[in-house]
Amino acid sequence: MTEKKLIATDYHRETSYRRHQLAPHTLNWAHQPMPIKRYPDLPRVPLDRSAKLPAIDYVDLINRRRAFDSKRLRTLDIQKISSVFSLTYNITARAMHADQPFYYRSVASAGALYPFELYLAVHCARGMDPGVYHYHLFDFSLTTLRRGPVPEIPPVGHVAAATFYITGIFFRSAWKYRSRAYRYVLLDAGHLLENLRMALGALELSFSIHLDFDDQRAATLLGLNPQREVCLACVHLHDGRPRQKKPEASHDLKPLAADILQASTVSDQEVAYADILTVHRAGNSVSTAFSEAFPKLLMGGHDPSSWIDLKVPDHVESIDYAHLLWQRRSRRNFIPMSDSMDGFTTFVGLMARHLRAASRMPLPCRSAIAIGFLIGTGMPIPPGVYLLDPKAQRLGCVLDGRLSEPMAAACLDQMWLKHAAVHLLLMTDLPALDRNWGPRGYRYAMIEAGRIGQQAYLAATASGWGVCGIGAIYDREAASLLGLAADGALLYLVGAGPVKAC
Repeated sequence: MTEKKLIATDYHRETSYRRHQLAPHTLNWAHQPMPIKRYPDLPRVPLDRSAKLPAIDYVDLINRRRAFDSKRLRTLDIQKISSVFSLTYNITARAMHADQPFYYRSVASAGALYPFELYLAVHCARGMDPGVYHYHLFDFSLTTLRRGPVPEIPPVGHVAAATFYITGIFFRSAWKYRSRAYRYVLLDAGHLLENLRMALGALELSFSIHLDFDDQRAATLLGLNPQREVCLACVHLHDGRPRQKKPEASHDLKPLAADILQASTVSDQEVAYADILTVHRAGNSVSTAFSEAFPKLLMGGHDPSSWIDLKVPDHVESIDYAHLLWQRRSRRNFIPMSDSMDGFTTFVGLMARHLRAASRMPLPCRSAIAIGFLIGTGMPIPPGVYLLDPKAQRLGCVLDGRLSEPMAAACLDQMWLKHAAVHLLLMTDLPALDRNWGPRGYRYAMIEAGRIGQQAYLAATASGWGVCGIGAIYDREAASLLGLAADGALLYLVGAGPVKAC
């Protein structure tokens, strides 16, 4: 790809998989990326493993529509912060594979590569000094990167007691997926962002999510090497106090030491893929444009031919959220079988409830994705492709027929996928992203797709179904199967359905 200011359409097209045209690639196991950043000479603050997690019903949690609420105030302290980390990103089980330990985690990740990192800036929290910290998953601790007051990035109208930052390390994914890895880094950031959003809701903390901020300033704050690691999302925790004066844009922010920036290097033989660096830098500037328009995807050249009301039950069996999170796994041993209307409605209904509630979030990304379901045989509604109208809680049929097997073939011939009861389809109009938000729009769409995908993992687990996300797609083949326009794209597919008993 030539060195130019890439847009979403360019990057997505250039990194598309094409049947019979995949270049061979061997993984360099001797130089596999480290699973965690290392700061060997910096002090750590232990988090409180004994912090009690709230007993919160999953269905009640996804129905909550507010994020920032000045009337819902909670004092922030080390116990609350520990609970946020525990519910956001934690180890849920340990197993041995090929004589090596493997740690199951509460967040889904493409190829189990976990390219994201989590940071915390403390502004005002009881029991913690102001500063910037990096979360160490395996030790359940925070490494101190900065001491003293730090700026709120991005500045907002209400005072932030603390800010979480989600970053992505390119080579953790690029080691396997090469230039295409930027897609998975963004999807995985969305997975983690959704867990963080759910954790803050469960703890009844007021927060605001931000995808627009000064990229370079965030990198300087966190001590990132922007050639290797970048900030992708910021989440402020608010204490309800309105800001008395406009924050100073020129807050003194000195670069951190070179050995801290070196921690963004996770292998001694890294490859920097120019396509990834170029498309990310192209989105460094934030567009002032904003669109509430839902992507108009012409599927099969038709609007929905008919609508089916989901009839989501008002009362769903109580499900403890923390327990559900610990049970989340990627399980793909799907079995072809009929399922009752109750089982189908539980999964699709939980997703519709979540999406209806999430539509209240003030984020540009929520209008960047069109959501559909490919329904297989044995379900209580006819097989085909349906678009979801989350506000009206209904499905609109756009394509009839048995499409599970050809879609499995379009997903790099992963034929086990044909037995999934449902394929959640997360789609977008690439030129519309560019028109509305410029190159940064691609970040919005992929992060939002990952956020919804993580929720699908939880909803499927709550339904007693297996679930597995798929980003490996023959892109144009899948788009053509769905009848998408020339630059319409299936960004992410999540298969869900009954699985073999363990």
